Amino acid sequence: MREQIDFSGDSVIVTGAASGIGQGVAEGFAAEGANVVIADIDEERGPSVAEEIADEHGVDAEFIYTDVSDHDSCGETVSDTVDAFGSLDVLVNVAAGGLQNAKDLNQPFIEETPDNWAPHIHVTLKGPINMTHNALPVMKEQGGGSIINFASDSYQGQDPNLTMYATAKAGVVTFTKSLAKEVGEFDVRVNCISPSTTWTPSTQEWLDEYGDKVAENYPLGRLGYPEDHANAAIFLASDASDWVTGQVLSVNGGFI
Repeated sequence: MREQIDFSGDSVIVTGAASGIGQGVAEGFAAEGANVVIADIDEERGPSVAEEIADEHGVDAEFIYTDVSDHDSCGETVSDTVDAFGSLDVLVNVAAGGLQNAKDLNQPFIEETPDNWAPHIHVTLKGPINMTHNALPVMKEQGGGSIINFASDSYQGQDPNLTMYATAKAGVVTFTKSLAKEVGEFDVRVNCISPSTTWTPSTQEWLDEYGDKVAENYPLGRLGYPEDHANAAIFLASDASDWVTGQVLSVNGGFI
């Protein structure tokens, strides 16, 4: 099993990797020997995160400015990655929009405007679509690859006041399942991780106030951390899950 989880020399793009879950995922792959691309719009944090990962894990790590809502920007990121590392073995679509602080976690749909919806549609939903559309020709030509999308357990419709976020994440789940059936013949696997409540910069303020109470609802007695999702992504991208595609893995501490 250990030999099947080895990414030495592989090339991995992680969107939204300048902070939070995305950063944790990038660090996890780097720890397993992968060269990583920090694909993000955060030009302040992104380069420093890439430098820290390279120094700590002895791999190549590059920050590439990426606006996942823009198809052409995603194409440039894929092209630059192949130019830098020679391949694109794994794409992890973590970037999401619309939940930047605690007040975004309690927004009734009736009070929203189309401007509120835009980040959910253009970043959370279209982001994985744009990145994947650009990555697939490369993976097909090189004979395979792994794509991992990030949804959220909110896609199941259990979180009121997160309607548009949940709607976008449900789209990501359907995109994952449908696409997996199309690209399996190219030895490209497409899977999805569905996190529940996780400590990240965007949830920090809210969880500082309510986290202990929320954790009481989780059978494992705690909330998630980015490394929990990184471990799941590493498994799904590795040869250890070579016969796994079109699946949604809830990483949620047993919460139902």
